[in-house]
Amino acid sequence: MSFQDIEAGVSYPQRSASATSSPQDAPFLSLQSSLSLQVFKMNANVQGILKLVDQLGTGKDSATLRKSLHDLTETTRAMAKRGSEDLKKLSTLQASLPHQKTALQKTSHDLQLSLVAFQRAQQVSAERQRTVVQGVKLAVEDEQPSEFHQENPNTLRQAQILQQQLSPHELAYQESLIQEREAEIREIESGMHELAEIFRDLGTLVGEQGQMIGK
Repeated sequence: MSFQDIEAGVSYPQRSASATSSPQDAPFLSLQSSLSLQVFKMNANVQGILKLVDQLGTGKDSATLRKSLHDLTETTRAMAKRGSEDLKKLSTLQASLPHQKTALQKTSHDLQLSLVAFQRAQQVSAERQRTVVQGVKLAVEDEQPSEFHQENPNTLRQAQILQQQLSPHELAYQESLIQEREAEIREIESGMHELAEIFRDLGTLVGEQGQMIGK
């Protein structure tokens, strides 16, 4: 199954593992259960990330919020790495359990869906941070928007929100955070690159699974 299939919502039929399980299945089923739980937690984290991102650049923005966002992103990134490694182990275990092919594919599909959602959340987070940075700069300048800003309504809207909701002192504080936000953007972009590497590894694994299914 390709990543295009994943984004289109193509899924695998489910099969009851208990109907064909044996003592030899125990390690596979245990790891599959652990991986499914990781996927569940990652999906919950992605929703949490998006909720926090929505508050950036508003009156609710704070050091605590930004730390929560940073920590949640890092935790989810670590879970993505672990999930990828666990899926490889699961694939190795399944090699001697032909009847677990469908279970492996479904678990792989679910993990990849979760990773796609996390990658998109990181993209949204980075873009929001950029918008806030540009909005702060424009609000602090308090000048007529340049041609660049006129072509970016999100930046103009962000600047207007900051000017309306924040006092001059609070706005100055937001200006002092520009370097911190820019550093966070670079870190997010680095994390997105790492996740792209995980996608490439899983793409190879998925291709191998497809060849196994065809046998």
